[in-house]
Amino acid sequence: MIKKLFTYFAQFPSREGILTMAVNGTSPMPEYDEVLADIELQTDERRIDGLDNYAYGQSFEELQARIDKCVGSFLYADYGEFQVQTDGRKSLEYVERMAVTVAMKLGNNVDAIERMIASDRTLAMLAEIHAWLMADVENGLIDWADRDSLDMVEIVPFVASELRSIGWTLMFNATSPDVLGTHERFRSFVRENY
Repeated sequence: MIKKLFTYFAQFPSREGILTMAVNGTSPMPEYDEVLADIELQTDERRIDGLDNYAYGQSFEELQARIDKCVGSFLYADYGEFQVQTDGRKSLEYVERMAVTVAMKLGNNVDAIERMIASDRTLAMLAEIHAWLMADVENGLIDWADRDSLDMVEIVPFVASELRSIGWTLMFNATSPDVLGTHERFRSFVRENY
């Protein structure tokens, strides 16, 4: 699930801005090469013009370490906790709290007009990502969120002086059927062991 989200949001920024995340270049984990291959295939043409870099993770420290090495705009996909509940049909439904930020790293000497322009540009890019999310759900390309998840969102300012960045964050609860296959595993354990 985490890899699927990473790959989905990797289609928005530039390929170069994504591949710089692969600092090691190789790994004993076989999935590492799979992810790099997916990025190579997927990002021939980015979906959002002007979106330069990509950051992905669960903590502000991860974001800060990544953004310190970036120049220009960035997309930060922040995945959070899952709430699991019954769906009323003897299966499970997952609700994951997600935040997608588009921001621009600014220099030390920017003025109020430059900050306003950065805010305007990043809000436009974030609105485009929101529209792509809705279209991809509608076309069955996303299984980790339903259409209702993307109709009820919050868009809040992202101002991080320690990152010298300004932008906007789209926050939503991605609701989906049992994307981790927990209920199916549960049923197989019951059949096999009892």
